[in-house]
Amino acid sequence: MIARRFWTGACLSLCICSGAIAADPPRVSWGKAGVGIDQYRSDAVTCGRAGLATDVADMKAVKTLISASRQLDAVLENRGSGGGGAPPAPSAGGMLEIDPAALNTAQQVSRITEGANPRARFREVRTALQTTTDSCLTERGYVRFNLTRAQRERLERLKRGTPERHAYLHALASDADVLARQRATVEVVPVD
Repeated sequence: MIARRFWTGACLSLCICSGAIAADPPRVSWGKAGVGIDQYRSDAVTCGRAGLATDVADMKAVKTLISASRQLDAVLENRGSGGGGAPPAPSAGGMLEIDPAALNTAQQVSRITEGANPRARFREVRTALQTTTDSCLTERGYVRFNLTRAQRERLERLKRGTPERHAYLHALASDADVLARQRATVEVVPVD
């Protein structure tokens, strides 16, 4: 139970926050020629919420993480009922003896974690959320565009969430010339 809550919390945190903690400013953005700033912000919020509301419960990636979580629960619960007394005493030669049960538990946890490959599974879930967001923006007439190095550098100097940053992004995103010159191709990633 504890491990499942950990996996669920970790998955949601990674999916939601991974873009916010990235060291590099975004290389692409979305725009719509002539869109007003209020509509631009409203569409961004609406589509972001749609992405976060994506039902991922039936995804293979999520089922893999849940399965791994249950396996970890079982391993750790079995370990907890196996004693867990004082740490082993040094042997006559001064070396610590390895507790075979602890070693077995560590190996099982490692195998389960490696088998689940949580980074890859989290990436799959994030892709599903992003695909929903991208589809929402596309349905509203937005196109993806590449930011130039100069635009990324300026964006990097603007604090996230500030009106100045929003205004700068909107100025780029609503400019028909920018969108025509810097239009990006959108990769469609299938989601199981």
